[in-house]
Amino acid sequence: MFALLPPELQSVAVRASVKYAPHPDVWMAPAHAKSTGLGIECEALEMDFSELPPWEEAKRKTLPVLWKTPGTGELSFQVHPCGVAELLVNPLPAGAAHEGAIYPDGAHLTNLKEVRELLYTMQRPTIAPSVRILVFSVPLSPLLTHLPSTACLPTRLARKRPSALSQPLHTVMGAFTPDQVRTFHQCNLAASDDPAGPSAEDVRRWA
Repeated sequence: MFALLPPELQSVAVRASVKYAPHPDVWMAPAHAKSTGLGIECEALEMDFSELPPWEEAKRKTLPVLWKTPGTGELSFQVHPCGVAELLVNPLPAGAAHEGAIYPDGAHLTNLKEVRELLYTMQRPTIAPSVRILVFSVPLSPLLTHLPSTACLPTRLARKRPSALSQPLHTVMGAFTPDQVRTFHQCNLAASDDPAGPSAEDVRRWA
């Protein structure tokens, strides 16, 4: 996903982090997903934080937009747009060109509409027809997928690139008639550590 972005959005991505809502699944439950599956519509239907189960500010997750893959050093765009409540962008590093840059002095976006519009702009290219992969399965046959370094997004499409099989978006297979049922088993493994973000060298290179 990162490789598909134009330079000005790569600059934002390498400098940005996202802050997720507390109890994000509960918070977003009343809202509606976009027709593309990439995020939530801005209809002010999310629950107020005061209505959520008990939570602590210190335990809310703030994670880098880009995760650095151990071993290869590759930067992967890893954001679940549905649960994001805030977006933080660091200023451009010293010596970087400001012309044409987005948020050159940094920013802290708390307006959900602005946050979602920016994330959608960055993630939408990954489901363009020119870069998608469609997988066809045989009826009544199981389909197993391995999704390392995945962004958990409800879309049927993945990147049509050499690294597509190691960095697809989370997949949802098939369209069903009212009498059909999809059986889906998902196994999530919790990591011991939070993901590493871009290094100072990465920021200088891409910002």
